[in-house]
Parts: sequence; structure tokens; C-alpha cells
Amino acid sequence: MRRFLIVWRRELESSFLSPAAYVIMVIFLALTGWVFLQLVEGHVGEQEPLAELLYKVLIYFWMPVLVTVVTMRLFSEEKRAGTLEPLLTAPVTDVQVVLGKYAGALTFLLAVTAPAVAYPYVLAAMSPGIAGVEDGGMLAGGLFTMLLSAFCVAIGLVMSLLARSQVVSAICCFSGVLLPLLAGYMISLLPLGAESLVAYVTVHDHLLDATRGAVDSRPLVMYATGTVLLIFVAVKMLESRRWR
Repeated sequence: MRRFLIVWRRELESSFLSPAAYVIMVIFLALTGWVFLQLVEGHVGEQEPLAELLYKVLIYFWMPVLVTVVTMRLFSEEKRAGTLEPLLTAPVTDVQVVLGKYAGALTFLLAVTAPAVAYPYVLAAMSPGIAGVEDGGMLAGGLFTMLLSAFCVAIGLVMSLLARSQVVSAICCFSGVLLPLLAGYMISLLPLGAESLVAYVTVHDHLLDATRGAVDSRPLVMYATGTVLLIFVAVKMLESRRWR
């Protein structure tokens, strides 16, 4: 456990001690607030919960970009700098390396996105004409977004292991994260008979259910299982480097 925490702290330090991290935070929060405000103005008079509009912005507008920025360097930067081999020869296991890097990337991602949760409350307090924020929808939507973020970070982790450079890693991470977000739309283009599968994998439907307080355990199990499976694949990929 101590060695896992060391890798986790090392990953967090490399993120938060970089000036680029704070530039990313400021740009992300500013653009998220602006897009959220535009969506609210575009849905004036409609029964769209503020929680739904906020989490749509976080998931569809920024998650592919933000996860790519956070995860593309996890292993590709180690390969470029020549520090991966010394790391693998250190007294840490492959599982500890993968879990430490994964936990560091996920922690940084959640730290960047967490302040955006305050936007609906600030908007409701400053605009008396806007209905109050439903705490249940905000909480359920936040939990769903966290679980989806964990799944997407696991995708980026695997893609970073596959790539040899940060450019290739960025392309693979972005494509890999975008795929589950668009999976429902792509499956809907298939011949008739795929409706049940579309409902099961569509992120949009899962988000609508969560922000309206209806939590379905099936997508939660799907994302949690997918996250564990991807981390397992990442561990096996890292183990295979020892035999090359």
C-alpha cells in the first residue's frame, strides 16, 4: 500500500507542480462556465434541469479533451524521457505502478472538474427567475459523471501504454474516449432489433436518468466492470514489457 501511495503522490506532484496544470484548470473552468450559460439561455422556458445542462457540458464538450490531456502522458512521457525502465526496476510491482498512475490521473481530473459543480448554484442565486437546483439530480449526476470519468481515464491509460509518442497517444486517447460517448448513436444506425442494446449503452440516456433522480444499476455495473477490465489489461501490457 505504501508503494502505491508513493507512485500516486509522484503522479500528483508531476501534475500539480506544473504551471500548465493551472492554465488547464483556468481555461477549462472559464469555457465550461461560458458554454453552460449559453445552454441555459438557449433553454429558457423549457423544463431542462440545471444539473442535466451542466453535466452535458462536462461529459460531451470537455471530457474527451480533458481526459486526453491528463492521460496521454502517463506512460508515453515515461517512454520519451527514458524513465519507464528505471521505474519498472524499482521495488514496486506492475500493479502498483498502474494503479498509482491511474489514481493520480483520476484525482487530478476530478480536482479540475469539481469546482464546476458550483455553477448551477451560483446561477440560481444570481438569477431569481431560474428555478432552484435539485440536489438529488446534482448528486446522482455527479456520481454518474465520476464513474464515467473513471472508465474514460482507464481507456486513456491503456492508450498511453500502446502509444510510443505523446502525439500518437493523444490521438488514441481522444478516439478511445469519444467511442463510448457516441456508442449509442452508432448502434442506433444498425438494422432494427438493436433498440435494447442502444438503451443499455447510451451515455445520454444514463445521464438523463441520473439527473432526474432515477439511478439504474445496470450502467453503473457496466462502467465499473469496464474500468476494472481495462486496468487489468493495462497491468498485463506493462508486464509484457519485462519479457521483451
